[in-house]
Amino acid sequence: MNVEYKQVTKARYVAAVSELAAEIFVQHYTRLTLRVAAALAEAYQSEDVTDEAIHSGTVNYFLIYAGGTAVGYFALDLSVPGAVCLARLFLREQARGRGIGRGVVSYAQKLAEGDGRTRLYLKVWAKDLRAADFCKRCRFRPAGTAPVEVLPGTVLDLTTWEKLWR
Repeated sequence: MNVEYKQVTKARYVAAVSELAAEIFVQHYTRLTLRVAAALAEAYQSEDVTDEAIHSGTVNYFLIYAGGTAVGYFALDLSVPGAVCLARLFLREQARGRGIGRGVVSYAQKLAEGDGRTRLYLKVWAKDLRAADFCKRCRFRPAGTAPVEVLPGTVLDLTTWEKLWR
């Protein structure tokens, strides 16, 4: 499968990330109510929030295309010295299990290594067993779990997974 990454720099691509998030969050956060999943998408991936993150100068968003169709997106946060945070990695349901996520992790690690960084990490919802299995398959190790208030009155336990080298 031919997979391409397109860096998000224009308003239409920011809108595409927001639209994908609205679709994917409902597919992904099945253990939450539809209302909470939609609120998470709005709070964390609205066009304004995404655009602001991009213009911060430390977060780069990428759309993931497979066969010319947008199937997901990811973001790399470069704000932590010596590390890259895979701040977002979301795929449409039909794109999962095809190696696309592992490709993104490999891409992020190569970028981190090329920039002299020695750590790649991401945070996932502790109850998301599919995400935990994905992290294990990509050779991340758990580095701790902490509760985070993701919306007013909604607390999720997030596990940090990391890869270290050198």
